[in-house]
Amino acid sequence: MLAGMETLGLYVFEAIDETLPFVPLAARRLLDALGRKLSLEGWLSLPVEERWRLVRAGAGERVDADVAPIVDRAAPAASAMDPVAEPDGATVPLELAAALGPARPLDDARWRGLRALDRYALVKHAARPEKVGRAYDEIVGPVRFSHLTETGDAHMVDVGAKPATARRAVATACVRTTREVIEAMGAGRVSKGDVIAVARVAGLLAAKRVPDLIPLCHPVQTTHAAVDFEADASRGELRVRATVEAFDRTGVEMEALVAANIAALTVYDMIKSADRWASIDAVRLEAKSGGKSGAVERPRVDPLEAPATARSDAADPFVALRDAAPSLDEAIARVKHPGAGAICAFLGVVRDHSDGRAVVKLEYQAYPSMAVAEMKRIADGIAVEIPGVRLAVVHRTGTLGVGDVAVVCAASAPHRGEAYRACRALIDRVKARVPIWKREHGPEGAWWVGWQDARCHDPEHAHDP
Repeated sequence: MLAGMETLGLYVFEAIDETLPFVPLAARRLLDALGRKLSLEGWLSLPVEERWRLVRAGAGERVDADVAPIVDRAAPAASAMDPVAEPDGATVPLELAAALGPARPLDDARWRGLRALDRYALVKHAARPEKVGRAYDEIVGPVRFSHLTETGDAHMVDVGAKPATARRAVATACVRTTREVIEAMGAGRVSKGDVIAVARVAGLLAAKRVPDLIPLCHPVQTTHAAVDFEADASRGELRVRATVEAFDRTGVEMEALVAANIAALTVYDMIKSADRWASIDAVRLEAKSGGKSGAVERPRVDPLEAPATARSDAADPFVALRDAAPSLDEAIARVKHPGAGAICAFLGVVRDHSDGRAVVKLEYQAYPSMAVAEMKRIADGIAVEIPGVRLAVVHRTGTLGVGDVAVVCAASAPHRGEAYRACRALIDRVKARVPIWKREHGPEGAWWVGWQDARCHDPEHAHDP
């Protein structure tokens, strides 16, 4: 094979040499975009130079349709078909995520970083497990962390060759306390003084001290920093929002995250005499811009929960993915209303055996945002099929023991027939379509359900009941 052929649109896993005896994926992408179906005989009727032109035309970020006349010269002629749309470049297709399984993770961020041809190749092989695995291994490969060398040693990333650009990051945190404490803060009645003023200064100072706190962070040329607060007395919450800007070769995500976190910790320090059990959570990056990845924002809906308040329609389904036990009472409350003459519920419970093997515990793993989105699509579809139903589904992730509830579904309707049918359809489709994987543990080891080749024999995994 010619050196550097992969840069021309061929993959090693295709096992195609420079004579192009078969139709490579790049050429297939071109043909799909043109709406042409070309036989191998027709492909081989073209001179190898023209075949290479078709490969290169299908290897770019955009397909070059100007080479269509070359396709038309093939004998026998290409037949017409409906053009095939490119895979969505923003989110991993569900069928691909299901085909890859938990052993080969691929999140939306990595998906967006792939070339258009790479995304096409993965989706093209999604229905063929033996090929999609090889494609993944070559295209995506193992997860690599920029702060680790090839040998696994920690190091500071070399950013000297990067151009300096305008960078911006926004991070948030939430202090959860009581209504009385939030109101005391607003009225200036906290014994230590002005909570907001002190926390703001603490956050600003923290943004400038990140390299002293996080070992592998670079010092950055900060041009602006701000820490803002929003109080919600009814919920007993104080939300912290930190914004940091710089003109530099590396981003300021850590500066924003540290600023938000230290500001929240300062709030805790000033209110702990009034509420020792106040908590800090939801410390997270909300948005960043600048650098290679450009502007990125966190999805507005929490990826682990899509509540019925997403639209004003009170009949919207409730779906959630959590690492805590699902509540039957909550699911029923979500679907109960005066017009419901029947409520049907389903509980999926961990049993102590599977396919003749003893089970002592199991694990559920998922792509959270994709799983929630698919549960929402399923519930919306059932609501269209069976008018008048209201639906709720909560699925659990993490490690579960025998007898633990893994999933709760509930459906209400004016009559029992519709409620039964909707609840049955809901659990059946959730189990069949949602990208959630189950690994069962027994005395003989652990195995992924439906992924027998991934059976675990690693002695470090304990399987105690």
